[in-house]
Amino acid sequence: MQKKEQLKPQIPYDIYESPQEIVILMPLWWVEKDSIKLNIRDYRLVITWKRVKNQVKDNLIAIKEECYRWEIDQIIDLPPQVYFDKIHSKLTSNNTLEIIVPKALVPEKIKLEVEYDK
Repeated sequence: MQKKEQLKPQIPYDIYESPQEIVILMPLWWVEKDSIKLNIRDYRLVITWKRVKNQVKDNLIAIKEECYRWEIDQIIDLPPQVYFDKIHSKLTSNNTLEIIVPKALVPEKIKLEVEYDK
């Protein structure tokens, strides 16, 4: 029997949208706060972090370990019409990562002037 390759866990998240911004809410339990990193790669928001592993008794042998095994990468696709350099985030007191993605405002109609050579 071949050993199946373990996939990194994905964390559920919520996305909300208004005409001005996109808000992403992601609960992060037992996270090492200093390990949270946000990057943009190919119009995608890449969030990485590590989880805090609780200490267990020395005489315990792990039978199954999934909660703390990997650094977690969460990838969220973003639309191209956002201000990537103005994305900001905070970790709330209940360990929810809140990410604010400001939208680039695209006007419905733009009047352009035509220049004439004289």
